[in-house]
Amino acid sequence: MVKAITKTEEEIRSTLSVIAISGFIVFLVVTFALHFVQPDYDASKKYVSEFILGEYGWLLNIAIVGNLIGCGAFTLAFYFFHKSQKSLICLVCLCVATLSVITNFFPTDIHGNAVTISGHIHNIGAFIGTLAIFPVMIIFPYQLKKVGMLKGIYVLLILLMLLAPVSFLLLLIIANSAPSFIGISQRIFAFIIMLWLILAAYRLKTGVFKKS
Repeated sequence: MVKAITKTEEEIRSTLSVIAISGFIVFLVVTFALHFVQPDYDASKKYVSEFILGEYGWLLNIAIVGNLIGCGAFTLAFYFFHKSQKSLICLVCLCVATLSVITNFFPTDIHGNAVTISGHIHNIGAFIGTLAIFPVMIIFPYQLKKVGMLKGIYVLLILLMLLAPVSFLLLLIIANSAPSFIGISQRIFAFIIMLWLILAAYRLKTGVFKKS
């Protein structure tokens, strides 16, 4: 059973969606810029999180803040979007994913070096956050399809949902067998997730689930 959405909730959801999209874009833009301000960084062999170990680590912290704000706003926007039992699962997963972003502030370790406590926290948070977002990527498009809102560009949500676990498995395989390409595989996976979140946030802004 889907509860009715009030006009005020629609306005709140729309505002939160814009904040979420802005946060995700800040993350993407700042992260992209880091590749130019730190040219000695080998993007093919290093994780994005290793930027924090360099001279411009503070810029990565700005990107992480943007991502954290984006995830938090997206979670709240989702709450005001579809109130049902299935969406409760998504809401819990989104809360976990949002909290996991905080662990990104713990400096990671250089790939191949001994893992420190800070690195453990960072890695565990990233893994949990990744697992938490997958159920959301599955359930959200299903909810859209159920009410006839999975149309046009939003069909990409399905494609990205299918690509996400494949790219994640590829990332794990490359991390253990071909570390020279670990950076490229991580960026592909991260871009898939961020693009999905931006599209989903825009759908939250423009779409309304009516009472059934």
